[in-house]
Amino acid sequence: MELKKDDTLAKIIDRIAVQYPKNEAIVSGKQRINYETLMDRANSVANALIKMGVKKDDKVAIWMSNIPEWVYVHFACIKIGAPVIPLNTRYRTHEVEYILRQSDSTTLFMMDQFIKIDYIPMIYELSPELKECQPGELKSKKLPLLKRVIMRSDKSYPGMLEFNKVLESGKDYASSGAVKKAQEKVKPEDTYVIPFTSGTTGFPKGVVTTNYQYSRIMEAVSNRFKMEDKDRILVVSPFSHNMGNMTGMLLGACNGACIVPMEQFDPGEGLRLVDEERVSKFTGSPTMYIMMLEHPDFPKRKIGVKAAVIGGADVSPDLVRTIIAKMGIKDLISAYGLTENTGVSTMSQPGDPPEVIAHTAGKLIFPDCDLKILDPDTGKEVPRGTQGEICSKGFYVMKEYYKLPEETKKAFNKEGWFRTGDLGTMDEKGYIKITGRLKDMFITGGVNAYPAEIESFLMTHPRVSMVSVVGVPDHRMGEVGMAFIKLKEGQTATAEEIIKFSREKMANYKAPKYVKFVNDFPMTATGKIQKFVLKEGAVKELGLDK
Repeated sequence: MELKKDDTLAKIIDRIAVQYPKNEAIVSGKQRINYETLMDRANSVANALIKMGVKKDDKVAIWMSNIPEWVYVHFACIKIGAPVIPLNTRYRTHEVEYILRQSDSTTLFMMDQFIKIDYIPMIYELSPELKECQPGELKSKKLPLLKRVIMRSDKSYPGMLEFNKVLESGKDYASSGAVKKAQEKVKPEDTYVIPFTSGTTGFPKGVVTTNYQYSRIMEAVSNRFKMEDKDRILVVSPFSHNMGNMTGMLLGACNGACIVPMEQFDPGEGLRLVDEERVSKFTGSPTMYIMMLEHPDFPKRKIGVKAAVIGGADVSPDLVRTIIAKMGIKDLISAYGLTENTGVSTMSQPGDPPEVIAHTAGKLIFPDCDLKILDPDTGKEVPRGTQGEICSKGFYVMKEYYKLPEETKKAFNKEGWFRTGDLGTMDEKGYIKITGRLKDMFITGGVNAYPAEIESFLMTHPRVSMVSVVGVPDHRMGEVGMAFIKLKEGQTATAEEIIKFSREKMANYKAPKYVKFVNDFPMTATGKIQKFVLKEGAVKELGLDK
């Protein structure tokens, strides 16, 4: 991929589509969509949005699984300069309400159901006015800025616009010229996406990132992956997640390559797609690799993956060697990144041995950025090999947390270094090793889970007095949540009740797998709960240290 001066993501994607119009862009089920068709549909959606009154800087939320419509809407927003607000398909009502309101979303694209989740009761609970309003003219009490809900479904729902009709209404984009005019106004420094990430404060924060940041990221990742237009990428992470976007939708479209998205990961189906669709690039968690290697279909399938990222949890050198040997992946890459640093900061390098891939997250991939290990208390750089907080500077650091100036200010130290909250070391060659998390985040199945957010939710249970959540080891998921709960005086509850309460109201990966009721918590002298004590005790009690 070659980045030109003043490139926006829309310019890059348009250039690629002109260069490779007949290349397959998306293979989804029986659908085989080339770049010519992809851009026709993206332009049609963009034109339809303009007709509805969506302007530059208006926020557009997308609440769908890994289906082609996600890509059409995503690229339509890129073209007209409408920042994308990604919504995880596993979100429940209170999460969606908060993000739609906090992000100032004016438009919501959604599907009616996914797996066993029915989104229709949720959206009507959020905006009961939908049932009575004219489609596109919503006046919601809870979400005053939300004007329109566009539904991708075979059914019609009161108050909602139908995706296919919206798509059809924008087909005259070439003659109207509106999309072209809108696209000309989008600049590299304009906001492209505001993904929401949680933190120690217990509520999600919108990370404002720009066209320029993601263009630069795409250039670096494309070079590291040695991307070609003939590549085919298996996308197992949700499009709503940075990984699914960055090493999926954008990586493909910025190189004329084809993406093969999965709506949910299944190891047997993943192996089939790798084989039959001739997949050459892949990004997954250690759990996914293990599940594919252990699947009975593995010996029957041809694996032609040339480069792949393994990330999201610690791995062993033996697992790295096994993946390289059994899957034949010549270039297995370890990486580190976070949403506030545009998704990726470091990567291992070609030729790095299994020990380096397993025990480090590589080194900084941007020559014009900085990454240092600083003492979290003093802000001073620590000696090589000494643990401290990973801190960053440069173009890849977010602009701000949307509408949260105090949170933004707290995220940087006095010298302007962004504090990642992750603990690590750096060796003499600049390779970093992640050793812990200041913010207590744990990673379950490759997805970040934040104890503070889970604790904040569990405190809404009428019988809960205090709660502390930690991540504990899990063979399959890497880590899972365990909640330590002190009940209110005279109250009783069971672990099953708490888990059920969590699963009904939160994304399932956030719900604790284990619950323990306690009378008190181990505390520091300043009154803070000693989470490491809770975790150590839990690991021993559950026999997870064996």
